[in-house]
Amino acid sequence: MKKLLLFAGVFLLHAALSAQMKELSFYEVRPRTGEIVIDGKIGVKEWQNVPVHSNYYEYYKDNPKPGELKTTFRMVYDDKGIYMAVVNFDDNIPGLKRNITEYDNMDIWLDDCGEFHFDPFANGISYTKFTINANGAFHDMRRQDTAVYLHDWSGYGTVTAATIGKDAWYVEAFFPWDNLNGVAKNGSLWQFCHTRYSWTKKFRGMVSSPGGNYNATDKFGYLYFSDGKTKLAPEKIGSLLQTKAAVPWCIPYGNTLVSCTGSGLKMDDLSGLLKVEREKYRLSLMEISALNDKSVEKELTKIKKSVSDLESYGGMAFYNACLKANEELFNLKWKILFKKNFQ
Repeated sequence: MKKLLLFAGVFLLHAALSAQMKELSFYEVRPRTGEIVIDGKIGVKEWQNVPVHSNYYEYYKDNPKPGELKTTFRMVYDDKGIYMAVVNFDDNIPGLKRNITEYDNMDIWLDDCGEFHFDPFANGISYTKFTINANGAFHDMRRQDTAVYLHDWSGYGTVTAATIGKDAWYVEAFFPWDNLNGVAKNGSLWQFCHTRYSWTKKFRGMVSSPGGNYNATDKFGYLYFSDGKTKLAPEKIGSLLQTKAAVPWCIPYGNTLVSCTGSGLKMDDLSGLLKVEREKYRLSLMEISALNDKSVEKELTKIKKSVSDLESYGGMAFYNACLKANEELFNLKWKILFKKNFQ
């Protein structure tokens, strides 16, 4: 009986320690410094020195892996509104679905398109959404709260354009402040989510913020509007999000992992954390191998594949894969030990 209680205690302790943090996305929107022509061509000079957001995730998944198709966006702002450039890489450009050509067709989401949600209050309640397809056609709407969706709302002055290349299609857009339900200034913090729908093969969805979608507004990412001059430090990002995001959360920024569990901010070296988890993974595999239980080979192969599939991504994606694998290996080890001791 004591041995059984010990096993139960180990599992409960491990469950408490392995509670997963919510990963957040964060993007710094800098002031526009040069002329931008909305023609869908994403000119090099127009967008040079503008930060690129390239971390996209599987759509509508609780614990998403990196998105299947590479996608990027850039943003700048001025006293008129927000300018955006999006690159949608695709492995079947001739298969693009782009049937909608007119403004405000609600079926546009059935084309290859992007949905862009802006929440200037950063409270997860309301947003303005623009859906833009590979023709440059768009539909706009607003959500006031979870019960009120204004599909017939239309803004004025939004400009969109799209072009198609050999291995990607491109979007540029301008959104006036009047259409965004708010005006951002230096220091403003908004929430934002970009969802990409690809229909060139099977349906493939990618999203700019882990878990974010039109219903999961609490998982939208964050836009911070800066002066473009002051270097943004990880500590600054942490302090900005500390009063907004529900704990526990973490956010990778360069090679720093900023996290908050409610007891204060923490800054960790991401490469160092990854090194620790890789070593745990190696030792866990050795422990299970020493137990010599052939019945778990199928589960073990699956765990190994989940790690190897994401190794080339590195960074946060691989770190999360190692964390999950180590938890599964822990459970697998104790499953074997339980069977040896009680069956």
